[in-house]
Amino acid sequence: MHLLDVIKKQITKIKHRLSQYHSGSAPEKLSNWINAPDNTIISKWWAPGIPNIDDVMHGATCPKSTRLKWFGMDTEESFDNIILKPHDKWNFTNNNVTYTFNSFGYGGDEPAEESDYTVLVSGDSHSFGVALDDKQVWTSRLKTFLKQKYKNPKIINISCPGGSNDWISRSIVCSLETLKPDLVIAVYTYPNRREAIWDSGFLWELNTSIPDNPNQDEYEQFQSWFMTINEHTDYYNLTRNHLLIKNCCEKNNIRLITSHVQQLTIFQILMKTFLKYTDVARDCKHFGPAVHTAFAEKLYKEINDN
Repeated sequence: MHLLDVIKKQITKIKHRLSQYHSGSAPEKLSNWINAPDNTIISKWWAPGIPNIDDVMHGATCPKSTRLKWFGMDTEESFDNIILKPHDKWNFTNNNVTYTFNSFGYGGDEPAEESDYTVLVSGDSHSFGVALDDKQVWTSRLKTFLKQKYKNPKIINISCPGGSNDWISRSIVCSLETLKPDLVIAVYTYPNRREAIWDSGFLWELNTSIPDNPNQDEYEQFQSWFMTINEHTDYYNLTRNHLLIKNCCEKNNIRLITSHVQQLTIFQILMKTFLKYTDVARDCKHFGPAVHTAFAEKLYKEINDN
């Protein structure tokens, strides 16, 4: 009976919205957008500028202008529960990882800093650098490489832990005209990750965590999205987001380099043959510093090839 009540409630809402459109009296916000779509913000999620990372419900609040020793799923408790080291050269301790957050709550350089070459990066937790020290993340390694060519390169890293491909495209498109980078690097994540907005207005990164909310309506909305988890929807979503980024970069005459988290997986597998171990971060889940360095080297070569 509860499920039927929920269905009836949703149908009533749909009928109400449709009746407004058919009567020619759409809501004022929608009417304004219809009349001037290029000058009206109908969804806060697509407002120009750097997105507020804490608007995205991904399980961890990002502090601003500070440093932490632990963050997100990289916790001291889980580290203390590791009984055996993954390998002899795994040298992480409870005091040799530092997360530095800028004034926007991201892990990269301050957007307002002066620079003679600016790179905008968006990806998921692997590009954010969960369970790695700031200097071990591939964005930091890439910046070091770029200093061979530029006096003062800057990497603005708006990667989000748990971020989806929807996040990657949305964050880049919204930020592009504000930040005006010379290069955009989009590191796509797992195809089944996408965003959804509940009736409550919260935006969830789907398939990264189950909503921790006692509100039964939100659980049901989350469950309904499982119907969209299939290969066709995954590839549709991935392609759409790529084309959105590509077209936006072309419009603004900005170079775009794309990669995928799968590339990091490939590096991890290939490197195991000569490292003689699987390179992992402090949480034993994310990629380790050697993988990040190899990935940065690949990107730097691609930058120089053109």
